[in-house]
Amino acid sequence: MSLLPVSHTQFQLKSYWDQFFSKRSTPFEWYGQYTDLCHILHKYVKITSKTLVVGCGNSKLSEDMYDAGITDITNIDISEVVVKKMGARNFEKRAKMSFTQMDMLTMTFDDCVFECVLDKGTLDAIYSNTDDETVAKVRCMWEEIRRVLKTGGRYVCITLAQQHILNSLLETFSSGWLVRTHKVTLDDGKRDEKREVAGTLPVIVFILTKMASLPAKPAMKVQ
Repeated sequence: MSLLPVSHTQFQLKSYWDQFFSKRSTPFEWYGQYTDLCHILHKYVKITSKTLVVGCGNSKLSEDMYDAGITDITNIDISEVVVKKMGARNFEKRAKMSFTQMDMLTMTFDDCVFECVLDKGTLDAIYSNTDDETVAKVRCMWEEIRRVLKTGGRYVCITLAQQHILNSLLETFSSGWLVRTHKVTLDDGKRDEKREVAGTLPVIVFILTKMASLPAKPAMKVQ
């Protein structure tokens, strides 16, 4: 099976991911492995952080974070196929970590429950074009992430930051969020499969911290 679908819009479809994960059981690290990312992640994700991984796929990132001491991790993915596989793979060794089939556009979690939401390539999969329907999905995704994050919590977004994605990120998170960025240096010795997906574009990590809402100031009166 080719790693890339016929059209990039298929990345949005549950049916594509069910087929993908049915045929590929070995982990595939779309935008780098834990060793490429850990020096950035551990600056912002605390050992005690209650963490949500959206679009977890069959990446080993959650497993590696768990083994490094971050054990309060909830993983969700739209594909029931991969959720079952990942749950079975980690049931005994990583008992505190959970895997649930869930659409991140309509999450069932309560408000303000996570200290960190981690997104490794999921935004890029959804934001495959700039059609109105796609843009609406992305806005819904970001609103759901904002909803489930605690004040002071961090949305860690690992992305290729294509121009339309970069523009929307900066526009959406310019107010009420503290924005930091890091460029990821991938190990060239392990990039054969990564190039098929990421090409020559750099991998960027956005650290978006949800700030407290400030009360509105009363209108100034001039006498």
